[in-house]
Amino acid sequence: MRKIATAIVGLVFVGSVMAGCGAADAIDNKITCRDVCNRYKDCVDDDYNVDSCASECEAEANADEDKERQLEICDECIEDRSCSGAVFNCTTECASVIN
Repeated sequence: MRKIATAIVGLVFVGSVMAGCGAADAIDNKITCRDVCNRYKDCVDDDYNVDSCASECEAEANADEDKERQLEICDECIEDRSCSGAVFNCTTECASVIN
């Protein structure tokens, strides 16, 4: 029984350390970057390289809090808009995310 309790405490500790190190942010950035890059491809450029965009976006967002904030602002702006609405209303918010 003591081994089980120790294992549970260890798992809780590892989980809290991972959360504190930004593991959840990296996952969120990956999903958000891919979403934003896919949206750009769908709305603006059918030949756009989503994989390249997402990789560069993720690296920038994980390395720079300002880039991460800009990514989140862009994602929130385009989320519920049509393509024309997103392009017209979110260009400023998304310009630094799409490369």
